[in-house]
Amino acid sequence: MAADKVSIKGIKNINDIDMEFEFPDSNIIVITGKNGVGKTTIVKAFHLLTDPNIFAKSSGEDALGSDSIVSFSLEEIAPFGFFYNEALDGFDTKDVLPSENTIASELPIPYGSRFQRFAKIAKFNSEIKTNIASNKYSSATDLIKFLSSVYSSNKFQKLSATIIQQTEFYFILKDNDYYVREDHFSSGEFFLIQLFRLIKSSSKLIIIDELDVALDATAQVNLYSAIKPILHENNSRLIVISHSLAFMETVDDGGLYYLENSSGTVSLEQRSFGYIKSDLFGFRGFDRYILTEDETLAGFIEYLIRHYAMECHYRHITIGVGGFTQVELLVKKNDSEQIFAPHNNVLCVVDGDAFQKISASYSGPTRIISSNIDDLELYIYLHRDLLFPDVPKPTYCESAKDKKASKYYWRWLTKDNMISTDVLYKCIAESENDNTMQLKNEIALFLEK
Repeated sequence: MAADKVSIKGIKNINDIDMEFEFPDSNIIVITGKNGVGKTTIVKAFHLLTDPNIFAKSSGEDALGSDSIVSFSLEEIAPFGFFYNEALDGFDTKDVLPSENTIASELPIPYGSRFQRFAKIAKFNSEIKTNIASNKYSSATDLIKFLSSVYSSNKFQKLSATIIQQTEFYFILKDNDYYVREDHFSSGEFFLIQLFRLIKSSSKLIIIDELDVALDATAQVNLYSAIKPILHENNSRLIVISHSLAFMETVDDGGLYYLENSSGTVSLEQRSFGYIKSDLFGFRGFDRYILTEDETLAGFIEYLIRHYAMECHYRHITIGVGGFTQVELLVKKNDSEQIFAPHNNVLCVVDGDAFQKISASYSGPTRIISSNIDDLELYIYLHRDLLFPDVPKPTYCESAKDKKASKYYWRWLTKDNMISTDVLYKCIAESENDNTMQLKNEIALFLEK
């Protein structure tokens, strides 16, 4: 697993932060956070390799000071850094820097290279036209495959490429020698072409701000799976800044990082999608909040509410956060900042195997209860011969680890065999009647007047 470390000190709203990026198998990390917390500052730190004056140009006079430092320790690259030089009123370095294009950074408008590429394409229009007339072009096969998978469309089948001064320019040839240059594509399509260029270049680490700003909802959902194989083919790592829930929901475990400011201290940590969704976008407007370990337990609680026709006096929402550690962090954040509601209007429900752990580490005012079942997915997996004797065994090779195998088996039942999750919840409820009734009573007490 690749790991990159970056330290930023004394820049704008970031006083001191040490960041470590541990890339999952996808080679993609997504950073998100509230506006103004410092996400673009991270991208600018990487951009120092291209333009040491980027902060002076884009962040104002007070962005830097005598204590401003940026240091890097990146995979397969000798450590290097930048320090504030008062004579230059900007960053300087005495270190040997990585070779050109080893690290690529893409800033938002107007500093991003994709916004300056329009002029370059227009400049070579006559050469593009000449190459087309001379049949000096070929099908852009790899780019066609990428764009088609992102947009689920065949509109790019006639996309072609021509090389001018060692640079590929893309266009779609129409009838009567009419053609559409890449800079006349939609803003989202044009951006994806620039992203494709970056990955196919020699860059081993790429960081991009405002990834989703020009992409429609369908493209945001498909982009993650479309880009993974290209990164692997080129042995590249990608860090992106995004606010898109649709995109973040597709990210593999371990690929989401949350930049947040807590009591004046800025930190960047791996967080679950549920944690980020809760803190970043909030769930205001409810009377009661039930926080659970994951969507499976959240679904079980909602099943009990429906099945037993609870008279819910209070308008509520049940949120699957993603792991008991993330639940505890979110509970503590609500205790101090009330991101949901006062603590007495929040109930935390965790699986039985996590209850003892969180009870030992958390001593705040929010009530935490156990589902009384160690793990719902694991329960189904371990009792499958009894509960589902007629369901065929999975056709895939199952993991030797029960916990991991249980998650795939749950999907095998619900996706491959089209068994409703309510059927699974009913099996658990009936098999564990006493434990289920105890949980049901706790939920009813919390939601009923």
